[in-house]
Amino acid sequence: MLLSEAARPLLPVTTETVLRSRLNEPAARAVLDRVEGGIDALVRQAHDEVSRFVVTSASNAETPETLVRILLLQQIDLAWWSGTPDFATTAEITESQSLVDLVDLREGGHLRFGFTVASDRVLPRARNLAVRRCFPRRRPHAAGVSSTSIRPEMVVVLNALAREFEAAAPARTPPLWVNSVTRSLQQQEHLRDLGYSALSPSAHCRGWAADIEMDWFARFDAQDALRGVLTGRRDRGELNVIDEGRAWHVCPNPEALQTAFTVVG
Repeated sequence: MLLSEAARPLLPVTTETVLRSRLNEPAARAVLDRVEGGIDALVRQAHDEVSRFVVTSASNAETPETLVRILLLQQIDLAWWSGTPDFATTAEITESQSLVDLVDLREGGHLRFGFTVASDRVLPRARNLAVRRCFPRRRPHAAGVSSTSIRPEMVVVLNALAREFEAAAPARTPPLWVNSVTRSLQQQEHLRDLGYSALSPSAHCRGWAADIEMDWFARFDAQDALRGVLTGRRDRGELNVIDEGRAWHVCPNPEALQTAFTVVG
């Protein structure tokens, strides 16, 4: 299948050959025919990403093969939400009437998951770092969400996952932790400049994706429970799930929003 091909050692010169040999299969075409640019655009992007791939401490892909795997799986997100425009700038996110604020929701007691807010100021960054080092069980070693704006439907999705995780995890496990939600294309490019494997286009830039902390829950023997929650939803066709190492990326299937995720608490 497609992803087994992506697991083969890749060089820029072989990327196009490997992908084109598999992307014309019916299952792949069913997805790519709904994505802007289709096969040709995807192959070009994969070639370019492999050509400039460099491992950094921030990247969520450790090999070119891993990066291409993430890129391929993200096409499912883009096919599902192909009719949704990207947020080009941070201002567009801030001014959007279709988004709500995570901080307001947390203060109102409407969230079942945790998060922290990223800061570009020295003192808040130093404070957050000190908290993570002195109290490693309190919060993950993550920068925090770059934007606190989120679609109400994504709140429902994440709350549903948090409830399911709480029921499956060992006692005294902290709540589900979210590292990232909505991002603009501008923010996505900034993350690339910092060394992250931030691919564009992305469902994050359409408000339909979140990154969920995974590694931190090993401290509480809760990783298997979280994996089970996410892969169970994936196997039922309700979520696209991408293992990106420390955090797992999730994107809801639009056809499942009204049936698989319910508003409770």
